[in-house]
This record gives sequence, C-alpha cells and structure tokens, in this order.
Amino acid sequence: MSAKQVLEQAIAAFNAKDESRFVALASPSIELPSPGGLNFHGQDGFRQWFRLWTDAFPDRQVRYHNIVGDADQVLGEGTFIGTHTGPLRLPTGDVPPTGKHVTLDYVAVQRVSNGKITYLRHYLDVMELMMQLGLVGAEAKA
Repeated sequence: MSAKQVLEQAIAAFNAKDESRFVALASPSIELPSPGGLNFHGQDGFRQWFRLWTDAFPDRQVRYHNIVGDADQVLGEGTFIGTHTGPLRLPTGDVPPTGKHVTLDYVAVQRVSNGKITYLRHYLDVMELMMQLGLVGAEAKA
C-alpha cells in the first residue's frame, strides 16, 4: 500500500472517529513530533494524539486539498475544522472548552513502511489556533 493510500485510510478513520482503525495504521515505533513540545511515540502515543484532538473537538473533521509524494512518503495540505467543546490537553495544562469553532490550515508529512505510518508531523499555526479559541488577541481581553 502506498503512502497516499495509507494517508487516505487514516483520514477516513480520523473523520469517522474510529480510534482502533486509526491506531492500527501506525507502526509500533511511530514517531509523532508535534507543535508546542508535544511529542508522541509508538501506537500508545498515536492513540494519545488521536484522543487529544477528539476530546477537545468531538465534531472535528479534516480535509486534504493537496497530497503529493511517492510510495514511502507524502506531504499534504489540509484543513482542520471543529468546535472546542472539551478540554485541550497541553503540556502547560488543560485549556477548558471555549465553545469556539475553528478552521485551521496545516501541512502534514507522513512516512510509511510496510503499509504502516512510521513518522507523522504536522505544521500548523498555533497562534492562529489560540486566536480562534479566543485565548490571545483582542477577544481574550473581552
């Protein structure tokens, strides 16, 4: 299975909120470095990453606009959409639900070996996320 096919399966599982199917796509040794000092390792880490977004944004969906790559790696531009109705668990502490709807563009890099994701890294504008949640900027002062 190509890296693009694995990514498409991961997107489908993520959007369906199918944790078991999502985690099954990860290699036991997957590395998942993330913004803000969040770094996850192995299938348990992949599960934690899935739950981080699912718990904070239960209605979340991702859409990809562009996927390029080869058999072993892909790069994709996507958009994350969701409503912050649960705690967002960060290394600095939990961000309580704001009820705010977010639309956040990101780029993801994924490597695959033997049909399993071995590396996944997302690049996103954390400041934009915090602004949309009303945690920084003019809205935070109101």
